Amino acid sequence: MNKIIFYLAVLISILLSVYSYFIVFEDLTEFQLFLYSLASIFFLVFGFYGLYAEMLWKKFRHKGIRENLCVEANYYVQKKGFFGRVFLFPFIKIKSSNSIIVSLLGAAAWVIIISILFKAIFG
Repeated sequence: MNKIIFYLAVLISILLSVYSYFIVFEDLTEFQLFLYSLASIFFLVFGFYGLYAEMLWKKFRHKGIRENLCVEANYYVQKKGFFGRVFLFPFIKIKSSNSIIVSLLGAAAWVIIISILFKAIFG
């Protein structure tokens, strides 16, 4: 059931991007376009983090690990190197075995980070 939600989030992200950049691009202000882009990024990151979490939990359960999935994910991500730690930080910081919570908080964090960067660059 969770995989359907995550695939749907990726689809919504793609449809929202197509809608905002190809259909109503001329009618939107820069701020509205920024909001559409943030929403699209949120859904995309939410979907991909969720799918990755589902794959990771399945991999751990297949190995026989049923408890402390978030601790195992922490070790797994740290083995991926610097970029693994940067892009997969929700699996290190969020102590939950629920893929929806991990992906929701991870997507919210990326939207906040992108908003801060956008504000710092374009003031």
